[in-house]
Amino acid sequence: MLRYAGLLGILAMTTAHPAMAQSDAEMKTCVDRSGGATSAMLDCGKTEIDKFDARLNTAYNTLMHREHGPERARLQREQRAWLKHHLRETHRLAADPDNGSAAFLTSQSFELDDLSARTAELEKRVQQNP
Repeated sequence: MLRYAGLLGILAMTTAHPAMAQSDAEMKTCVDRSGGATSAMLDCGKTEIDKFDARLNTAYNTLMHREHGPERARLQREQRAWLKHHLRETHRLAADPDNGSAAFLTSQSFELDDLSARTAELEKRVQQNP
């Protein structure tokens, strides 16, 4: 039952943010193939995380090349603060002793949701100021 709760969380997140919509079908197909096995579902999530991580890095680097002086320093501080919170919360959720193996699914759900939201935010900034 916990496996499917994590699965539903991951699938719900794939439609929560515009940046996730592109990968929705691939993620759903992968999760469907997992047969409810936690390790296979985590592999699906890892694939999506890797995609969003690459997109986030591309958007961030584009913005860093555009910005200068105080704006560049502000972007760096903002990204570092986001990353610090992102990593702390991801680790906290994964280490939850009351959640068993579902803790990893919960943690990954947060990670994917948070990463996709930050990616969408940075990509929007890139599009606003080409």
